[in-house]
Amino acid sequence: MNEKTHTLKRNQRMDLYRGIAIYGVIAIHVLFPGFVGEWVRALARYAVPFFFLTAGYFNFNARPAALGRRALRTFKQLALGSGLYLLLGCFLAIRREESVFAWVGGFFRFHYLKEFIQYHTIPFPYAWQMWFMGAMVMVYLLWWAFTTLAQTTGREFPYDAFAIGAAVVLLFHLILGEGAALLGKTVDNRILRNAFLDGLPFFALGSWAAWRRFDIKQMSIPWHYLILGGAGVSLVESMLLGRQEIYLGTMVMLVGLMGRCIRYRRVSENKVTAFLMYCGRDLTLTIFTVHMLVIGLIRELPALDWLESKTWILPIVVAVLSTLIALGAVAAKAEWKKRRKGK
Repeated sequence: MNEKTHTLKRNQRMDLYRGIAIYGVIAIHVLFPGFVGEWVRALARYAVPFFFLTAGYFNFNARPAALGRRALRTFKQLALGSGLYLLLGCFLAIRREESVFAWVGGFFRFHYLKEFIQYHTIPFPYAWQMWFMGAMVMVYLLWWAFTTLAQTTGREFPYDAFAIGAAVVLLFHLILGEGAALLGKTVDNRILRNAFLDGLPFFALGSWAAWRRFDIKQMSIPWHYLILGGAGVSLVESMLLGRQEIYLGTMVMLVGLMGRCIRYRRVSENKVTAFLMYCGRDLTLTIFTVHMLVIGLIRELPALDWLESKTWILPIVVAVLSTLIALGAVAAKAEWKKRRKGK
């Protein structure tokens, strides 16, 4: 059974898992010490693919105009974040007694434009994680083109066909990444983590899951066992293969997470789950944008560099500061809208 509506009810469990995922991203970039940090990193690898999956889910049946607005909004977030990292880079250039104009001018080359289109990377200090934002913009634009084509030709959007294509691409992704690791070789992460081999396939599968959500709800699959099994496989793969971006175990975890989200949409609310759901719904992109900026300031400012030696509390400090900045940004935006309406 397929329900072809233009909107979906808000999924509390997806918001919860997204809230957990954003702090997993921080734990990947600021490791806890020892095996704890490595294990947390292996388990948290589900985070970015899950963001793509849920974006695809909530954009199921979205009209081209809505996709265009979301692409523009994400691009604005990318531009704002890039501006912050540019300012950080200028500050670091001044500290090195370099010319800021010369440093900034060095980025006005075709090479960096090509890198952005191909890998969505931003060349400023501490901004490498912003590839996700660039990839999200690219995915929205590609999905806009696909939906526009379907609408123009008067055909039903081929969700099943896209899901099959996405599965093939992700299989190639695994062969290229994990397969190379099994052979003792390495692959540039930028080849694996981009809109084409990562973002778009997961986005397409998320939209397909929304398309087939009533069929998925009726499946008697123990989704929590898939989550636990995938987590276990991820830990083993991490110990055997090292730091790969996406493991087979991660894929299994993602299947279990999406299945559980669709099967059990609501969660028991308490202060912790309510906060994580709020983060997953409203703060994810802002926390993602600023957390590396917080890390950069801690590492570069002499008054804060002592925190680097506090490896057990550093990830927590980064998470708290990033969350406070995101909360401040949300409050400032709400106040700006309020004043704008009052004029």
